[in-house]
Amino acid sequence: MNSIGVEQAAPGRSGRRERSSRVMRLRGWTARHPVTAFLTLAFAIAYPVMSLPVLAAHGVIADGWMPAVPGVGAERIASVLLVFVALVPAALWTTWATDGPAGVRVLVGRMFRWRIGSGWWLVILAGLPTLTVALALLSGDTFKRVDVAPFVIGQVVGLLVNLVLINLWEETAWSGVVQTRLERRHGLVRAALLTAVPFALVHLPLQLIGDFSLASLTGALVALLVICVLVRLMIGVYLRGTGGSILAVAVGHSVFNRSNNDEGVVAGLIEGDGRKLAGLVAVLLLTAVIAIVSGRRS
Repeated sequence: MNSIGVEQAAPGRSGRRERSSRVMRLRGWTARHPVTAFLTLAFAIAYPVMSLPVLAAHGVIADGWMPAVPGVGAERIASVLLVFVALVPAALWTTWATDGPAGVRVLVGRMFRWRIGSGWWLVILAGLPTLTVALALLSGDTFKRVDVAPFVIGQVVGLLVNLVLINLWEETAWSGVVQTRLERRHGLVRAALLTAVPFALVHLPLQLIGDFSLASLTGALVALLVICVLVRLMIGVYLRGTGGSILAVAVGHSVFNRSNNDEGVVAGLIEGDGRKLAGLVAVLLLTAVIAIVSGRRS
């Protein structure tokens, strides 16, 4: 009986050693090529899982598994799947493989680093919407009449929902892992440009949810690349100025969204189409001014 037990246990130990060896080889490759490893893992998971709400939106598969909640459509579900099923696991694996458990603790600490100075918080929270509104008014747009209290409450709730549900986790991956590591090697501007390309591509499936064509997808990709370059440059400046605070850049990302989408603060205050171009110009101007001021102080 003992000899049989030994013979049966040996293959099990051999299998565990083989699996452990594969994990160690994968960890070694990740440690040598962290950004490549992150992108490979993230995209390998992201596109398949994001295809589910896309297919459901077009009736190819049943949509009964999606929550029937007002305001939670296929685009929001695809974004949540992207963040929690693809980006966060890829970020944690890459950080653990490269820097060990201590590196993961540092990454998590950066997610909640809020002590960056009141001046930075003022710039991040108010700078972009204020500048966008000013530029939109200069372009000929006009103010809307709003009920102040409901408007403010709605905007704050919308920002917090986006921050907690998506942007904090999204920036943990893109800012905390990809852009931070690229900046160490290539500097702020090149790191932002390099990060902008996969950042745009991973959002491309969202363009498939509604009606689309090859021409519309091409136009959407070009627009995404332009917007993402501006956003990643702004976030790069935020990252450097706040000592790498992921929380700060995630709030900045949420403020950008609320300054440019149709349910955001600028759309709620301004009547006209000038705000759309004003939002992009505002990002460029704000980033340039902060970079110049921060550079002089340094």
